[in-house]
Amino acid sequence: MPDFTDRGTEQVMPKLALVLLGQFLHQYCQQHRLTLLTETNLPADTADGSSFWCLLGPELSVVVTAQPQEDDRAVVEVAAEAAVVEAFLTQRGLGRPLATTGLNALSQFMLAWLQACAEAAQAVVPPVTNRQQERRLLLNQVITKIQGSLELSEILETTVAEVRQFLQADRLLIYQFDQISNALVRSMDSAAPEQVKGSDTMGYITYESRSSDRLASVLNYTENLCFHHHPDYPHQERRYRHGHPLAIDDVAKAYPHAPCMTSFLQQVQVKSKAVAPIRVGQQLWGLLIVHQCDDLRQWQPWETEFLQHIAEHLAIAINQAQLYHQLQQQTQNLEVCVVERTQDLRDALVAAEAANRAKTEFLATMSHELRTPLTYIIGMSATLLRWSLGELTPRQRDYLSTIQTSGEHLLRVINDILDVSKIEAGRTVLEVRQFSLTSLCRQSVDAFRNEAAQHAIDISLDLKLSTGQDTFFADPRRVRQILANLLSNAVKFTPAEGKVILRVRREQNDAVFQIQDTGIGISPTAQSLLFEKFQQLESVRQREHQGTGLGLALTKQLVQLHGGSIRVSSEVGMGSVFTVRIPLQRLTNPLEPSPATTAEPVVGRIVLVEDNEETADIVCNMLTAAGYQVIWIVDGSRVLDQVELLQPAAIVISLELASASGSDIITTLHRRAGSSGPKILALIDLDSPDQTEQALGAGANDCVGKPIDPRHLLATVNALMTTQAVEVQGNV
Repeated sequence: MPDFTDRGTEQVMPKLALVLLGQFLHQYCQQHRLTLLTETNLPADTADGSSFWCLLGPELSVVVTAQPQEDDRAVVEVAAEAAVVEAFLTQRGLGRPLATTGLNALSQFMLAWLQACAEAAQAVVPPVTNRQQERRLLLNQVITKIQGSLELSEILETTVAEVRQFLQADRLLIYQFDQISNALVRSMDSAAPEQVKGSDTMGYITYESRSSDRLASVLNYTENLCFHHHPDYPHQERRYRHGHPLAIDDVAKAYPHAPCMTSFLQQVQVKSKAVAPIRVGQQLWGLLIVHQCDDLRQWQPWETEFLQHIAEHLAIAINQAQLYHQLQQQTQNLEVCVVERTQDLRDALVAAEAANRAKTEFLATMSHELRTPLTYIIGMSATLLRWSLGELTPRQRDYLSTIQTSGEHLLRVINDILDVSKIEAGRTVLEVRQFSLTSLCRQSVDAFRNEAAQHAIDISLDLKLSTGQDTFFADPRRVRQILANLLSNAVKFTPAEGKVILRVRREQNDAVFQIQDTGIGISPTAQSLLFEKFQQLESVRQREHQGTGLGLALTKQLVQLHGGSIRVSSEVGMGSVFTVRIPLQRLTNPLEPSPATTAEPVVGRIVLVEDNEETADIVCNMLTAAGYQVIWIVDGSRVLDQVELLQPAAIVISLELASASGSDIITTLHRRAGSSGPKILALIDLDSPDQTEQALGAGANDCVGKPIDPRHLLATVNALMTTQAVEVQGNV
């Protein structure tokens, strides 16, 4: 049986009362739909003669045990803590996880128990006199106060006043033992007198009611163990521990060997007194004491019995308050744990945000430091391949091609990492424009035709667009990036003689892209990791094919940035189908769509305005190798005069110049020449999103980001020069 001695949950009652207790518990379980376990649920060979009732519900876990004694009584214990109840059931092979007992459910159960006790007591009371009726009425009032409040101080204070008035006594008080006194009471039988003499305070008076102010107040009085010095104390202490009251008609005769106690009683004018112990479980919590001060009083049996009934009900109130305090303490502890855990999570979030900012800053710095030299490597190798001072040997051309290819691959990896970082940091904004789905998809497929042909793979485009469905609003650069990633994977993981198909259709306001291949396929277990960063699904394939595992993760983020969705359907050995759905975007900053690029340049004169020598070398070498006449101007303050003198077909100008404002120069050039003047290409910093809007607002026809992507630079210049040539021919 669990030990509840220190919790104040143990009570001694007649064995006959156990029948009524069992009936009440069965009835309560039926009314509230609770599970009831008793000793009948145990195997026959485990019975030990004790009884128990275990009530289990979603908000209530209570076990009541009854241990028979040698006389006609039984010790009844109650436990309402889920851990104690669970341990009790586990010891008996009935273990199960239990819910924590709620305060409301426990209070409802205890109040129902009290009501059942009151009703049972009323059922066996014989016809009573008026005085007995008054006693019953006062008891019911005490029970009602206990049922209606969990404030122990309010219950005790009111009860003391009403009981004193009913007994017509001069003074009634409650003497409460402290923790030291409880320890002394438990060890008093074995303690020697000299061990008690050196002890500290036993207790003090906590509540008092007087009939008149002429009587001295004893509130908060503390007796320094003088009560324990007279020979009758061990006998009285045993009576109190067993719950028996004590009536003293003449206190002058009661303490002949305790002068300090006699002196105290004379000082406070006590002539007769009655004492009822307040026992909470097996502990002597305190004493309910009645004083008669004006004259001697011969106590009647009903008076001490009534006083003891009041003490028993006060013990129930104290027990209930202790349980309530325990539940409050548990609730407070839980709240403290929640607050501490919440603070830990906040600290972790702050640390994660700081780490994310540091990561973003690091990636931005490293991307600039890495992309700039890579751009020079790619640009110089491309320039040497297209135009050199002498004829290149096959080995030299092969080396240059390897340098260029490797540099482009490394640059793509760096750009992917930076794109993922920017999207996660919320720094990526869509540049929504109007574009042609047919043109974009054809360019995307054409970009992989050579690679597919080298591996004997058939790549094709299946357009299912009706009239009026070709025009679409989204970020064309990001859509092209999505298709490029998916087509690249499809070609990479499709064996020779396989097929890759890009299907395009419109469904209301959505553009739907399907990339189907006859490749190796993806297992169901690997599909859950498909869009995670730095994941490659097959270790063998990882060795066969290069990649960082960022492509599909970036693709998913770009799709979600459009508010779209991506899903995959795949079977190992049968190929895969990736379906991307992009909703029609709202055009917030309408811009003219970029003209289609051409494969070959139109020869013309170009003015380059750039004060960074390395960037200028790249641009000059690339455009000169492509057949353009390039004139480099370092000083931005002289641009207007030089343009008027040279009459170029296009102007490539950096937005960040030390000698002048690039945007102001673009504004002036656009105002002077208008739409018939030279085309203006602005060189901007990709890490500064506002520069694109600034350049286009000033009058630039297009923008190219720094560090320079040679292919993108050449394609953009070709497009601008083609447009310029068409406009000049039209004017002629």
